[in-house]
Amino acid sequence: MNDGSILTKEKLHEQLIELKSIDKQWNQSVYISSSGGSGGKRLFFATDIKQNLLQRQILVDMMLEQNIISHNDICLNLFHSNNIYRSFEIFNDFCSMANCTTLPMGDDANDEDILKIIEYFKPNILMGPPYRLMQLAFFIEKQSKKEIKFEKIYFACESLDENKQRFFKRIFHCSLYIGFYGSAEVGVFACQLPKYSSTKIYLYPKELVHIEIINSKIIVTNLIRKRNQLIRFDTGDLGQFISNNKHDKYGLIEIFHSQP
Repeated sequence: MNDGSILTKEKLHEQLIELKSIDKQWNQSVYISSSGGSGGKRLFFATDIKQNLLQRQILVDMMLEQNIISHNDICLNLFHSNNIYRSFEIFNDFCSMANCTTLPMGDDANDEDILKIIEYFKPNILMGPPYRLMQLAFFIEKQSKKEIKFEKIYFACESLDENKQRFFKRIFHCSLYIGFYGSAEVGVFACQLPKYSSTKIYLYPKELVHIEIINSKIIVTNLIRKRNQLIRFDTGDLGQFISNNKHDKYGLIEIFHSQP
């Protein structure tokens, strides 16, 4: 295949506009995701509801198998959920599918209330975008409270740089940072193993996505979502494959650059 067959975000916008004009049922029985899209344009992407849940289950099955999550975990969720952005809901679903406890506080919860929940339920996993976790860390730093400890931190939506990692280690007494990777169009399809914590290497199920690297560009085909299926979609991110057993059901990819 040549580069002309690659689906860009610009082409995707055009396709969705055309679909809306010819398909009267384009907005029925669908799961809607929102992203900034290209050129500042907002993109509303629709997928089949059941297929979307299947995608999440496949990823959770990998997380359970690889000891990224377990039914014993208690997860504090500080992701955001408004204006059709889905991260809060996605991570609640991950926890439910893994049969572990989730504490759905959200990014707009008051830090004082969050601290009370931490002290009461003793969660071992903290989840949220790095900017929100930083806000909580600053708040806890000012409190004359007993130590707060987490075993793992799950993050997404933005990168977690070394300065934040050092700060989180001091405040949360945690050094395992598990990143999740995906997009509104493709969905979440990869996450980090504990041994790749603090790197940019992600594990993904090959039954979920087919990935190509073309001139360092990450090109993804979603193998689960058939409604508005993305075939050879240019994520806009840069990366490379990390070699592992080609017969393994999981692949490894390193992300050099990820669009905000």
